[in-house]
Amino acid sequence: MKKTGFSYIEILIAVSISAVIFTTIFPLLYSSMEKNRNNKLKLVAYEAASNQIEELRTRKVSSLLAPSHITFEVPEIPDSTGDIFIEKKLGDEKIASVLITVTWKFKNNTENVSLSSYLYGSTE
Repeated sequence: MKKTGFSYIEILIAVSISAVIFTTIFPLLYSSMEKNRNNKLKLVAYEAASNQIEELRTRKVSSLLAPSHITFEVPEIPDSTGDIFIEKKLGDEKIASVLITVTWKFKNNTENVSLSSYLYGSTE
């Protein structure tokens, strides 16, 4: 009499091999998803900082109070803060230095994105 199918030992070995493969792949997938999420948050923070610089460029440099510190919110990133630091260059009222930083918490780590730029414009 010929038996067909797999024996219990063969099934046990196949399940064990599958379990080892899945336990090594799952942490890699999870880590990749977490890094992807953090990179998306960095992109949103970079875009928010860039938008703040573009908004400042629409103003006259003389209207910017310097030195100054302004805060803003980034609603797309939970528990985030945005900071704008403005300084005018000595001897030239037409040039202002701007530093924008967005800071947030991600997995018990503090992450941030910073952009700096110079604004040049009329004082009229």
